[in-house]
Amino acid sequence: MILNNKFAAIVTVRSTSSRLEKKCFQPLFEDISMIQIVIRRAKKIGCQVILATSEDASDDNLVEIAKSENVLYFRGSLKNKIHRWHQCFLKYSLDYGILIDADDPSFSFTVAKRALIQLKNNKSEIITGSKDLMPGLITYGLSAGGMSKLFSVATDYDLDTDVIEMFVQKSNLINSTIHPIEGERVSPKIRLTIDYQEDLLFYRALFEEISYLDESSNLINKIIELKISTINWFRNEEFINNQFSFNEGVNFE
Repeated sequence: MILNNKFAAIVTVRSTSSRLEKKCFQPLFEDISMIQIVIRRAKKIGCQVILATSEDASDDNLVEIAKSENVLYFRGSLKNKIHRWHQCFLKYSLDYGILIDADDPSFSFTVAKRALIQLKNNKSEIITGSKDLMPGLITYGLSAGGMSKLFSVATDYDLDTDVIEMFVQKSNLINSTIHPIEGERVSPKIRLTIDYQEDLLFYRALFEEISYLDESSNLINKIIELKISTINWFRNEEFINNQFSFNEGVNFE
């Protein structure tokens, strides 16, 4: 199936970050930054790539990177990324979008493409990874209808939606689940995201040994081979606790 301009990979990013300052600009391989790696991996999905950032002046440099990488961009709310996604869908007249977090530099472009195709074929509103799919390989895929329903529970331009699980649950979307194939299943004690300095060290060690454009399954195999997961795994419990605390503070009234 060919993905036309009604499909998009939406890379969500802003330069402000609380735990690791300006992490999107941090180099992960030689002088290539995290956001450049994510954009280049997104291009391998086979659909148009849109960098979704904020209107804040702090994100001006991200727009310049989007231009230099020859991808589209959209600027919207600083705090409410759901608002940003919704406006992005409208501006580019999208039917389907795969959401890519800029702090997931080993997300799977093959899983993302399968997810977009499954989302369309199943007539679902959202697609999520199954429990046996390795975390960090996919965030969410949404149809235009699903995006509208998600936006309906987060319409406030200044609402903080940094952790979106509670908003997804509230919107009662028709869900489809994507399951792993060989090499994509959960591997114990491997953390595939960037929030802390140790995460940077982990990815720098990985990308010294294997291309940052390689299949995610190959990256996971290389992590196991190199035995480097101890570099950042100890941070995972803190990361999960932070997400839980955020969700506890969400007020939908």
